[in-house]
Amino acid sequence: MEKYGEEPISPTEDSASGLRRATLPGQTAKARNYEELHKLQQKTELQDWETDMATTASIGESFKSAKGSHLRVTLTGATAHVPTVRELLESGPDAHGSKSDFNLKATKVLRNLAPAALVEKALKNEKGCYLMASGALAALSGAKTGRSPKDKRIVKGDWTAQDVWWGKGSPNIPMDVDTFIRTRERALDYLNMLDEVFVFDGFAGADPESRIAVRVLCGRAYHALFMHNMLIRPTPQELKVFVPDMTIINAGMFPCNRYATDMTSSTCVAMNLKHRELVILGTQYAGEMKKGVFSFMHYLMPKCGILSLHSGCNVGAKGDVTLFFGLSGTGKTTLSTDPARQLVGDDEHCWSDRGIFNIEGGCYAKCIDLSPVLEPEIFQAIRFGAIVENVVFTQSTREVDYTDSSLTENTRAAYPIDYISNALIPGVVNSHPKNLILLCCDAFGVLPPVSRLTVAQAMYHFVSGYTAKVAGTEEGITEPQATFSACFGGAFLIQHPYQYAKLLAEKMKAHGTNAWLVNTGWIGGRYGVGQRIPLKFTRAIVDAIHSGVLKDQSFVNTSVFNLQVPSECPGVPSEILQPVIQWAVTGVDETDFMATLTRLGCMFNENFKNFSDGGDMVPATLVAEIMGAAPLVESK
Repeated sequence: MEKYGEEPISPTEDSASGLRRATLPGQTAKARNYEELHKLQQKTELQDWETDMATTASIGESFKSAKGSHLRVTLTGATAHVPTVRELLESGPDAHGSKSDFNLKATKVLRNLAPAALVEKALKNEKGCYLMASGALAALSGAKTGRSPKDKRIVKGDWTAQDVWWGKGSPNIPMDVDTFIRTRERALDYLNMLDEVFVFDGFAGADPESRIAVRVLCGRAYHALFMHNMLIRPTPQELKVFVPDMTIINAGMFPCNRYATDMTSSTCVAMNLKHRELVILGTQYAGEMKKGVFSFMHYLMPKCGILSLHSGCNVGAKGDVTLFFGLSGTGKTTLSTDPARQLVGDDEHCWSDRGIFNIEGGCYAKCIDLSPVLEPEIFQAIRFGAIVENVVFTQSTREVDYTDSSLTENTRAAYPIDYISNALIPGVVNSHPKNLILLCCDAFGVLPPVSRLTVAQAMYHFVSGYTAKVAGTEEGITEPQATFSACFGGAFLIQHPYQYAKLLAEKMKAHGTNAWLVNTGWIGGRYGVGQRIPLKFTRAIVDAIHSGVLKDQSFVNTSVFNLQVPSECPGVPSEILQPVIQWAVTGVDETDFMATLTRLGCMFNENFKNFSDGGDMVPATLVAEIMGAAPLVESK
């Protein structure tokens, strides 16, 4: 497969394998143009595509011709005024043109088209877009099938000195103002060359008192439909008075100037917090827009005493709220999408003084190995108006093969949240979380399936953001590897992790929230020796947390991590609750178990060295409380 652009493809955090060389032989051959595709839609007999049509030589080739404030608020002392979101947004300078369309000269500026119109535009003008049997639009994101964290930039100025986390461990790479202005002008110049430019206006934040207005300018209908699904869609009345607080300029089909200052490739995802702008060049991966909005919320919300969280959320019939934290592969989406509880959202939320609200108006679910049996709600949500991204499908039937990872492991589906039958709309709950569930997939097999956490332990494991990769998921991985992502979303953090942990602890203590560490990984030994915990047991654990039964059990503390493990859990064999017992069942010596447990503890402590520079950002007593919850081992 040819690569799109001049640079080697950067590794992406979301994709296990990156974009691999692949053709689409046989049943997955693609039509070469729109007229051919239209003819194929009229066929009444299945065709032998392997012999009747040549395969597309390269996905990259098919895209070559495609068209397609600083917020000045000082918070000092316990009595300092905590501003509202609206006060912050109105206190900063106007963006370069956030209240206009940047004087776009394109022949047509298409504003807020309906999903059906966007689907028509994508099918007609964008190569690689097809209509699936389910009604969903299949789209390709070009060479980049995941985010490009190494190409993310934040404009650095005097306004970011106290507000942005720089240095060791930080995901924020600085860019100077002049380079940003040139990059922004390059993006606008490209959009002005197009025959059509799409504009979508939407909101981030389901709580009207804390939401921000986002305007998206892009050259692809697929991108406009994506953000139509992911942001909260305004009413016609709201559109009449819509004034953007943040603007996204997506010229991802055109590369950045890789010789410009601070550039390392032909991809650039640059954010100017002062002027509330996000500029995208050199990547067509739609998730960059979604996470750009999330990063801005991570910057803005804590200033207002609101905790922004990378989490799923659902609510029970009695109004009990649960937040689910977890990295890819831990079960966050699966467990938060529970038919017995209303889904507030699957990925991004805020915790305010009034309760919880969803940031988004849609879901962006991984769909590799998606099953109508195991995840019926997600499967049924993939219909007309939804997008399936970078999937492989059978050309004759237009059925998606969700098991095929030929293009990427990071296949995705983007759909409005109201496509989930039991979703809470609007996504606002005026009550506070009763439970926090921190998910990990421990491939070392030494962490309990469930354990209760103190507030200090909740902060420590929240900042750690642990899971593990297993052998075979990426080239060169032959044994389990620990993976850490601060606050379970390190790539999107703007402030230091301790600042988010401080807000988390304050809210947990104020509202009596319980915290749990749930391991959806291995028991009875590490990956390759033991087995993965059956999903039915994990669901039983989560059900026991929701019902309150689990917190009433007696608990036993583990060594090294000092976790509180319940003696019993309804629906779960008691012997699997203690990992050391399960290791003995599989014939592994206890000495080996302790050595593995100690090794994992050392990895946690080593990772925490990335946050040593944050001690002056929160009270020393809080730092001591967090560090007091660290594993009891000496880091090497």
